Amino acid sequence: MASSPVADDRLVVLDTDVLHDPDDAITLVVAARTIRRLVVVTADEVLVPAEGGLRARGARAMLDALGRPDVPVITGFGSDGHRLAMDYETLMRLPYPPMIGLVDTIVDLCEQDSEPLRWIGCGPLTNLAEILTSAPHVAERVELVQMGGWLDPARYRDPSRASHNLRIDPRAAGVVLRMCRHPRLVLSEHTGVPAIRVTPDWLLYQRLTAPDAPQWARIPAANFAIWCRSRSGSWMHDPLTLTAALDLGFVTFRDERILLGEDGRLSCDPNGHAAQVSTEVDYAGFVGWLEEVTATTPQPETAPPGR
Repeated sequence: MASSPVADDRLVVLDTDVLHDPDDAITLVVAARTIRRLVVVTADEVLVPAEGGLRARGARAMLDALGRPDVPVITGFGSDGHRLAMDYETLMRLPYPPMIGLVDTIVDLCEQDSEPLRWIGCGPLTNLAEILTSAPHVAERVELVQMGGWLDPARYRDPSRASHNLRIDPRAAGVVLRMCRHPRLVLSEHTGVPAIRVTPDWLLYQRLTAPDAPQWARIPAANFAIWCRSRSGSWMHDPLTLTAALDLGFVTFRDERILLGEDGRLSCDPNGHAAQVSTEVDYAGFVGWLEEVTATTPQPETAPPGR
C-alpha cells in the first residue's frame, strides 16, 4: 500500500467537474503531482457564449501555477445546471485555454499508445459517452474508474435517487457502463463518510488558506470558502477515486454484476453487466497519503501525454 507520493507513468485522463465541490480541486492538485502523462477534461462544463468554459479556465490556471503547463485541458460538454462554487467574474478574468477537440484527441491518444487509457471519472459521464458513441472501438482501449453509484440504501444519504454523478446524465451513464469492460466503481456509500470530510480544522484546509499559501492554492481556497458558506465541509470522494485508479490499495473491490436503472440508480443482478465495486476503504491510510501529497512541493518529471 502506498504511503508516499508516486509518479505514475500511465496515460491518464481526469474527467472532472472542478470548482463545484472542492474535492475536485484537490484531486486536480494530487493528479498534477502524481501523474506524469495527464490529460484533464472538464465535465458538466459551465459554458459562456464566445467565452468558453469556466471550469477549463480555472483548471488551466491551477495547472500552470502547479508547474504543469504540459498538461492539456480539454473543454468538455456542458449542462444547464451551472453548478459552480466560484466567483464568475474571477474566472472570466482568467485566460481561456487553447481549443482542443475532445473526441479526436482521445481517439488519437488511444490509438497511439500501446497501453490502455485510464479514465478517472469524477463527474457525470457525458464526455466519455460522446467519445464512445462517436468511436465505439475506443471502448476496448479505455479502463474506467468512476466515482459514484450506490448499492446499499442503508448507507446512502438519499436512497430515493441516484448519486450525483450518475443522476446528472443518466443516459450517458447507461451508455458508458454498458460499453466499457469491467468498469470500476468507487461507490458513494464508501465516500460520503465522516472520516474523509475536510473541514476548517483539517491541516489540508489550513495550508490552503494560510497567509503564505502558494499561488496554486488561491483557487482551491476560494472554492472551499464559497462551498462552506452553506455546507459543513467537503467529502474527498474524488481524491479517493484517484487512488483507486492508481492502484494504491486504499480501496478494496469485488466483482459484481450490476443493472443501471433509467434514473441512474444501480442494483445487483446475476444477469447484469460485469463490474468491480468498492467494498471497503482504508480511510486512515488514505488521509495520511492525501495530507502528504498535498504538502509536497517537488513536481513529477513530466512527459507528453501521447509519447
